[in-house]
Amino acid sequence: MTAPVVEARPAATTMLLRDTDEGLEVLMVVRPPRGFFGGLTVFPGGALDPEDESDLAVAVAAGDHPDRACRVAALRELAEETGIALTGDGPVPAPEGRGMGLFQALQDAGMVFDLAALTLVSRWVTPEYAPKRFDTRFYLARADGAPEVRLDRSELVDHTWVSPSEALHRQSTGEWEMFSPTLAHLRWLAHRADVADAVASATGADGRSLILPRRMEDGSIVPIHVPVDDR
Repeated sequence: MTAPVVEARPAATTMLLRDTDEGLEVLMVVRPPRGFFGGLTVFPGGALDPEDESDLAVAVAAGDHPDRACRVAALRELAEETGIALTGDGPVPAPEGRGMGLFQALQDAGMVFDLAALTLVSRWVTPEYAPKRFDTRFYLARADGAPEVRLDRSELVDHTWVSPSEALHRQSTGEWEMFSPTLAHLRWLAHRADVADAVASATGADGRSLILPRRMEDGSIVPIHVPVDDR
């Protein structure tokens, strides 16, 4: 008997980028050694929560986008996990709080998330046969003038700013463990000269960003289309 297909849960993640004298760097974080993503090195992010579509979330997030709830989730997760809030005033220290508590703290402080700070790069959907599935949008954002990272130790155990090529090297040597979507985006970033190049290369991805991996006859898994490799 064929197992029922698990519905993919909407999720969002942010590739926070900065330019340095040595080149482009991206913020990578490490999950604790438990759960589905245990021990993985990833970009900050997570699943959408009901509060991401609440009236309070609307009040503290400026901008109207078709993927509004995903953008709110990406900014919320970034603020919760790293203490960096992307606002109309740029990257600033996020107020303490999670979920509705964070949104309330933003409102009390007169702060507003800037949905336009995010540029969509791609959307990955976990294959239908997987026991746990996500429909994840990958965004990138500038970290110009960002405050120091303040990790949520209940969600993360480490972080580092690293060049995409160095991150790929650490994965290849076994130092870091990653999922294929993370690797694909790091390979794409490795070809970008700086933050401006990355943003320009990703701009306009909305209509060509869906990636649906499928299983081949030999058991291997390949994406039907990887638009990040096209830019």
